[in-house]
Amino acid sequence: MHCVSVPGRRDSGSLSPKKDVMYMRIILLGIFTLTLIALGCDGCDSDESSSPASLVDESEELDLDTVEDWLQARATPLNDIDDLAPIMDAAGDRQLILMGEASHGTREFYEWRAEMSMAIADGDGLDFVGIEGDWHAARAADRYVMGEGDIDDVETVVVDAFERWPQWMWANEQFAGFLQDVRRHNDENSDRPIRIYGIDMHGFFESLERLKELVGDAHPDRKDELAGHLRCLEQYAPEPQRYLAALNADMDESCEEDTAQAVELTQTLFSGDDTESLSAREHARVVESGEAQYRGRVVEGGAAFWNVRASHMFDVARALLEHHGSEARGAIWAHNTHIGDARATDMGDRRRVNIGQLSRESLGEDSVLAIGFSTYQGEVIAGRQWGTPLQKMEVPSAPPGTLDELLNRYEESSFFAVFGADDGNLSYWRPRPGQRAIGVVYQPIQEYPGNYVATNPAERYDTLIFLEETTTLDPL
Repeated sequence: MHCVSVPGRRDSGSLSPKKDVMYMRIILLGIFTLTLIALGCDGCDSDESSSPASLVDESEELDLDTVEDWLQARATPLNDIDDLAPIMDAAGDRQLILMGEASHGTREFYEWRAEMSMAIADGDGLDFVGIEGDWHAARAADRYVMGEGDIDDVETVVVDAFERWPQWMWANEQFAGFLQDVRRHNDENSDRPIRIYGIDMHGFFESLERLKELVGDAHPDRKDELAGHLRCLEQYAPEPQRYLAALNADMDESCEEDTAQAVELTQTLFSGDDTESLSAREHARVVESGEAQYRGRVVEGGAAFWNVRASHMFDVARALLEHHGSEARGAIWAHNTHIGDARATDMGDRRRVNIGQLSRESLGEDSVLAIGFSTYQGEVIAGRQWGTPLQKMEVPSAPPGTLDELLNRYEESSFFAVFGADDGNLSYWRPRPGQRAIGVVYQPIQEYPGNYVATNPAERYDTLIFLEETTTLDPL
């Protein structure tokens, strides 16, 4: 398994009074648990699913007046994957496990997501991992983990597949190592392999070309019909901004109807349960969403541009669950801004939705587990502007009063916290302190408040992993 490198714990020296209390609670809990095992307990084998909040014993009234009190009550030190056993157990009852990241260029976020994904697979089973990457690029990664194709060198696979900027998001050593772990797992578990899918939609002209190829190969008698439907949109390739400019000039230039006909034809031709049919339908979805995103920007503005993409990613995740059957379980690797419930942030104030919100609304809160990430300081790789070469940049210490700074007040440098059912009403979470969010573009000079999202963490996530100091991905 691809190992996780965890930042060192603070030198605590002799135990503080707060630590004495914490360790005494752990000892008493162990004694209580052994007693229950010896005597038996009604409901221990209940099939009733539990939410992460139920992992918190709220029968005892706790003093949660300050953040420090909350951290002592809710935080658990994190050193290795075994420490996350309660969260992994909860994941076994969920359809979607949403795994976030506070940046797109941080090593530890990728490594912990890899560790958690493999732990779930080895436990209750995992059918797929959906990444915040393009469908057509991720197909190569999927073929690799399934032992298909002609290339056995994983680094070559990811470098060749993820060639569009920002390449480092998936063409990096950490993701390549994860794919190796998945392939080994699949070799030993052919009855339930882990598949790799891309749930994003940026490369919609690439999907358009691939869709034409799929129809031409499988249904050559219908390829001209499909090409006719796609011609309207294809004329603007490879620059979608040209389509946006045409719509701004005249909405009669819309390719909405033609694109819808192409999607309908694809769904008719590829209605099966095989991977090729799934892939054809998803390529068609990417094309449809790409057209709708730019048309929506003209008609409704910026919120529509974001929401079409958010809805697309959730629709793909839902389609993958349906494809893998009623007992399917999937993990989603995407930024915190996608997997944490938008309604608990200022994104909701701006009428923006995301996977976290849509999953809870559509599948039900008991079917979704949202795991967020936070860091206090460190280094990251990103571009200064869209399309510019990556740079290693310093991530400064989080400003006072931000979520990341509040979490850093705990005595351990790495921990996870599970939110209680009513924690969202606490006085320090209700005002929604800012949480750092670094994308593929980062301007440290605009660090605060520009790179922070107003967040009620107890309503945004089910659990949150905090790493005091983080390092950069290793791009290939």
